[in-house]
Amino acid sequence: MAIERCGFRYRKRSNRFPRSGIRVRKPPFIDHRGLSFRMTPRPNLYPQATPEKQFAHEIVRRLDERGFIAYFAGGCVRDAILGNDPHDFDVATNATTDQVRSVFGPNQTRAVGEAFGVVLVHGKWHGQKCQVEVATFRSDGAYSDGRRPDWVVFTSPENDAQRRDFTINGLFYDPIEEKVIDYVGGREDLERKVLRAIGNPEARIGEDKLRMLRAIRFAARFGLALDPNTQQAIVRNAEQIQAVSGERIGVELTKILEHPSRHWAWEKLVGTGLTQYVIPELHSRWTDASQREKELSLLRQLPKTPVLFPISLAAILYPWFQEISGQRLELESMAAAIQDRWKLSNIEMDVVQYAIRNAEVLVQGETLPWSLVQPVLTSRFFEPALVLAEAIARNREVPVRGIEYCRSKLQSPESFWNPRPFLDGSDLVRAGLKPGPGFATLLARARQMQLDGDLKSKEEAVAWLKTMIDHGS
Repeated sequence: MAIERCGFRYRKRSNRFPRSGIRVRKPPFIDHRGLSFRMTPRPNLYPQATPEKQFAHEIVRRLDERGFIAYFAGGCVRDAILGNDPHDFDVATNATTDQVRSVFGPNQTRAVGEAFGVVLVHGKWHGQKCQVEVATFRSDGAYSDGRRPDWVVFTSPENDAQRRDFTINGLFYDPIEEKVIDYVGGREDLERKVLRAIGNPEARIGEDKLRMLRAIRFAARFGLALDPNTQQAIVRNAEQIQAVSGERIGVELTKILEHPSRHWAWEKLVGTGLTQYVIPELHSRWTDASQREKELSLLRQLPKTPVLFPISLAAILYPWFQEISGQRLELESMAAAIQDRWKLSNIEMDVVQYAIRNAEVLVQGETLPWSLVQPVLTSRFFEPALVLAEAIARNREVPVRGIEYCRSKLQSPESFWNPRPFLDGSDLVRAGLKPGPGFATLLARARQMQLDGDLKSKEEAVAWLKTMIDHGS
């Protein structure tokens, strides 16, 4: 008899000895709709019974029912032990990809890495779409490209744990038995607050050079100290980060700089020598400890919450920009080099440059002509510039009156702080001027005078325009 369950289709089976020699399951209960389900207690490790967690639990239960070993794996176990609510769940199993697809059916599975034993299982839980990566326990062969193994061998849970990067990511959890399975000492390292590579750190880095950045990101994110052997391995191999694609480096650095631990992480990037290769233009400025503290102090002043990556990057570049006396071309050249190396988007670098150029305007907003301040408030990049301006004011320990002034303006009706221009192109044509490059200059000058209160009406603006034409300006 076929039974439908949370988007999966399967056949009702006898549950006698589903995992022979290990444990025997009680028969399934049948609810009033005739759907098969098991009365499983909520695991203490996951107090929040989220749809994602329940969906992953169902996958493990289904594989277990067919006699396979299946556990939650990696980050979802680490996060739960730390008291955080995981949103992404991965499952590791001794079932092969063909067996996984046989259990859940072709309509609920998609091969995303069949050569590495990975299948995506998708479906719905209480109307919410969910998906979980299900991977076969494996050992990895050589990493000739420094990223992916050349071959894999399907193996035991213990060997699978040994091939992972850091002990905190090598944990399994059996949601049926409600127990953590730890072959690598990851739980102890979490308790000790240490980030440690599994086995030989040189070997782990040799397999995937990006693990050097990931080590610092994980340590920063979870408030862990870097294990001395792991840190020294990073120092010895820092130059090898150049073998990693710019896209992957950019993704890791984005995650590092968006997190509240960004200052600690960047200090570690400098201390391990990684910045010499990921941002060589500025690394030499940070080699002296006192200079580094001064240069990176803005990172400390950013909000203790996640912020947009371009804001943090702007905070790193801002001291250098001040030193070059605000040279526009120099900033554009630096931004282009970083964008090319990290493969960032144009919009990200536009935000970085805009915030750097205009944050000072907001800091001094109360003392500057309104015609300089108002265009910043109307920009779509205003918020990032404002966050950087607030960090600059805090770093200088100066009043934020300029920023408060800008905020107060925004509280007024837009017609007050962003009025319609008195003049437009049609006014210039009616005045007898032919369209050309001079139009923009005249309109910009009229707008500046309007905002600063030198022109108080359209009539005054038209009279001013006539005067400019008569004098040939």
